[in-house]
Amino acid sequence: MFLSRRLSILFLTAIATGLFTACGSSGAGNNNFSMPANDTTKVSPTPIPTPTATPSPSPTSSPSPKPTISPINLPELEIKALEPYKHRSGLLEIDVPKGWKLIDKSQTGELLLTWNEQAGRATISVNIFVPPSEIPDNRLSGVFAVIVKEMYSNQTDFEMKAPVTEATGNIVIEWTSTVAVGNKKTKFQANSKLQRRNNKFMILTYGALEPKFAELKDYFFKISNNQVVNADLAIP
Repeated sequence: MFLSRRLSILFLTAIATGLFTACGSSGAGNNNFSMPANDTTKVSPTPIPTPTATPSPSPTSSPSPKPTISPINLPELEIKALEPYKHRSGLLEIDVPKGWKLIDKSQTGELLLTWNEQAGRATISVNIFVPPSEIPDNRLSGVFAVIVKEMYSNQTDFEMKAPVTEATGNIVIEWTSTVAVGNKKTKFQANSKLQRRNNKFMILTYGALEPKFAELKDYFFKISNNQVVNADLAIP
């Protein structure tokens, strides 16, 4: 999963006017199973001028493979144990499910790491980057809503709830979509969390097929709460 020609920061800002502009495809769904977090956005260096707002990059969707997974003989979806992962730069330390496959699509100035369950029925993704401009706290939830919508809205039956700001200042968005496992359509449930660390943003997304999401939630929360980001280090 998470195979694409290029992965980069998805970020839109128009701070001066408070407007959030998104260009890209909303995309129709398909009948093949793929992790919703599989879709990423490619940023064009061409700015979009506005009369009063700061120009911002214009994203377009980047296609990715849509493999079909047969439900026959699949093992039970569960997390038996966690194991520590530390990025070679020292920027990130996180506990991840043992046996899940790591896909590293990081590029210069952006960390993008994804761990997929062996049959692709659950995923954890970490994206760390420096936004192109400073975002005031009172605009952050709106910007994050645009990011999540652009990242995942091409999934079938995509729906997302309003952003929720936690006591820590982190912002969480719950979202769902429909995926197909074999000939059966199944609901996929996920949370995306935005954290600000110094001048860096970190987006942590975790999700799984329903009803397994509820069963795995304690592990997801543990992973989220125990991660360490050394924001003083530069993104390689």
